Amino acid sequence: MTELDKFQNIFEGSNSAYGQTRKTDEFDERGKHKTRSFIIKQTPTKKMWQDHFDGVDPALGIIPINEQSKCKWACIDIDIYSLNHLELIKKITDKKLPLIVCRSKSGGAHVFLFTTEFAPAALFRSKLKEIAAVLGYANSEIFPKQNHVKVERGDTGSFLNLPYHNVKRPIRYAMKQDASAMTLEEFFAQYDKVKLNVEQLEKLEVKEDVEIEDDLLKGAPPCLKALAKQGIPNGQRNNAMYNFGIYVKKRFSENWDAKIFNYNDKYCQPPLDKKEMDGIIKSINTKEYQYKCKDEPIASFCNSKKCMLQEFGVGDDFTPGLEIKEIKKYESDPPIFYVVIGEDSVEVEAADLHDATRFSLKCLEQINQAIPPIPKAIWIRMLNKLLSKVIPIEAPESIKIDIQLKESLGEFINKSPGKKFEDVERSSAFTENGKSYFKIKSFWAYLVKSRAWPDKTWPQRRVTKKITDLFGTKEVVKKINNKSIRCMEMDTISLDKPMVRKENMKEPDFA
Repeated sequence: MTELDKFQNIFEGSNSAYGQTRKTDEFDERGKHKTRSFIIKQTPTKKMWQDHFDGVDPALGIIPINEQSKCKWACIDIDIYSLNHLELIKKITDKKLPLIVCRSKSGGAHVFLFTTEFAPAALFRSKLKEIAAVLGYANSEIFPKQNHVKVERGDTGSFLNLPYHNVKRPIRYAMKQDASAMTLEEFFAQYDKVKLNVEQLEKLEVKEDVEIEDDLLKGAPPCLKALAKQGIPNGQRNNAMYNFGIYVKKRFSENWDAKIFNYNDKYCQPPLDKKEMDGIIKSINTKEYQYKCKDEPIASFCNSKKCMLQEFGVGDDFTPGLEIKEIKKYESDPPIFYVVIGEDSVEVEAADLHDATRFSLKCLEQINQAIPPIPKAIWIRMLNKLLSKVIPIEAPESIKIDIQLKESLGEFINKSPGKKFEDVERSSAFTENGKSYFKIKSFWAYLVKSRAWPDKTWPQRRVTKKITDLFGTKEVVKKINNKSIRCMEMDTISLDKPMVRKENMKEPDFA
């Protein structure tokens, strides 16, 4: 087996689509090209894998979740530019986790978990969510981003750019214990050490390794135990003590406001002063108290599944929020949106996505969950933020409106052509000297009669403007039997010459 075959076998994923990230003509505040990621619904070829090794741009992005919603690999994407790789690798080694850390292009880390055979994506995600929480990166994205992918409706998973692009001088590479780069051969050797079979993945235990002293953290959430062991980060003492206060109130109920000072003295270095502590106590007393699971410093250590099992955790009535992680846009006319939400995805049209209530109904229909009410202004702000990073899925040319319009207009002009100019009055088209003439109402009647044209989405006035933009049609006045008539004039269309969309004629720059 060649090195390329080994690499392809390790990172095998979806056969229905792959991803690429290309440079755009726009620049960020640092003066660097902005990039745009998109998904191509084709099988990645052997040449693409070889081009990836050879450093040909763009790098190959593989979707880990296959058509049966299974994976051979999954990844925690720690997108932190100033990440301390040595510290991360040490944590993984100390906890004896079967992972490989790769440097990402941004300077963060892709932390990979591998199996020798395909295993359920839900199992991979469950293990990596626990691992991310224990390592202190619970907020990081996990690939695959969903437990199931519905390929029958056109959905795809999300892709990750693979390591060892330009294998001789890679920017993305696996790391040794000292965070230096592994060669490809060293990566293969390390893979052989950490790879699991499905049974081993199922039995993989993620130990928190947190000691509880003096009974102070009995039945506490995992996040508070982690903070107690690792220390509270600078600037986050108030938030941390608020959550410790919630725990103390759940556990002791009476006289909790006095007991909380024990936690302040033990876990805050230096402890908050009495005025700050009194403010925290007042805040907890005046509100319906609950943990701030999405706020730091506890968010990075959040493990909701284990937390629910703790005596003083979030409780059995806790329901994790349906967080929208990503939006993919299938570039048909009109477009279809695939929204990754929670552990699943929903398929919606633009009107559904624009309205939070309609979107909630779609969630109810497709994944048996509804999202809580969200004010319109907040929904739109959140939507715009997500749409700024939308991932396009290329659609076949044949389903694009301009291609369909060109084909329909070509058929109208060529299949039953008029023999003389007067036939334009009889709802036909007439062509001479490379020019075609027709009445717009005649062509519109032809479109509607075909029953395939979306006349509600593309009414007559919109079609008229579109053919003017695409083909340079113009209205002219002609004399027929001493009568002036208005008709459209354009360069005639040949049915045997396919139309290519203008944007696909440009050779793009690559990232």
